Amino acid sequence: MKASLWFALLLLLFLAPAGWATLPPSTTGNFYVTNHAGDDVAVLSPTGAFLRSFTAAGMNGPRGIAFRSGGGFFVSNEFTNEIFEFDSNEQLIGKFGSAVLDNPTGLAIQGSELFVASFDDDQVVVFSLSGAFLRTFSGGGLNGPNCVAFDSTGDIYVSSALTNQVLKFSSSETFQFSFTGGGLSSPMSIARNTSDVLYVSGGGSGNIVKFDTSGNFLGTLSHPDLPGPQGIAFDQNGHFFSSSFFQPKVVEFDSSDAYVKTIQGSMFQTPRSVAFGPPNPVTGGGLAIPTLSEWGALAMVVLLLSAGVFLGRH
Repeated sequence: MKASLWFALLLLLFLAPAGWATLPPSTTGNFYVTNHAGDDVAVLSPTGAFLRSFTAAGMNGPRGIAFRSGGGFFVSNEFTNEIFEFDSNEQLIGKFGSAVLDNPTGLAIQGSELFVASFDDDQVVVFSLSGAFLRTFSGGGLNGPNCVAFDSTGDIYVSSALTNQVLKFSSSETFQFSFTGGGLSSPMSIARNTSDVLYVSGGGSGNIVKFDTSGNFLGTLSHPDLPGPQGIAFDQNGHFFSSSFFQPKVVEFDSSDAYVKTIQGSMFQTPRSVAFGPPNPVTGGGLAIPTLSEWGALAMVVLLLSAGVFLGRH
């Protein structure tokens, strides 16, 4: 009986949706765009239809956004040096910061830790997911960090806006090397596809520059609807979305980097970071309905537990 129970629990862990710290996620729901000038966050469907916007008292200059695997997410509040935590219904849970956090920009979650780019003091600040300050790291001439990202091995990449470079750190946060190419200027966001190709938005160069994890330049892409590209996020189909600093637009590209469409509207006022939430999006207060795969995983565990009970009795 005990062996069957443990097997069932292990299977449940195996079938559970992957954490949102590792991008791109295997499944995605709505996507969220921080509205820097509007002091709110716009929520759109996976196809780009505007659903709603939300804010919270004290939100001033929202920048980075990162989702946690258990539901809920964080938004960096640039002008108050705080991180806002929201639940899965987009309700504010709390705020936290640190004396060493100055002008927080990009966010990333790895495991049980939140990594925050601290632009004005040239370092990355690490918190627990409960908001406790843990440590900082820097190196390699980091100057004006805008984004933190991870590859599939856990190595870390930080965009250094004022040196026009991307800095690579080991998973233990030791500086490895810096790289650039493709005319990259004022690098903003970093996102990776399933092949570990890094996409870096050049806010000053007006393009998106691609690199491998060794820092080798792979190519560039741009579009007239994307001047000053900011956030980048991949969906479950390998499409990626990037926001424009100079226009109220988000541009979608497919997995071969071909233009798909432009999403625009009054819901965007200086759009910055872009992030996909988990599936089963909320509707402003309702409960999410499990997907078929999640119901299937649950049913499998129930069957295995039942089989364990049966075998334990015979």
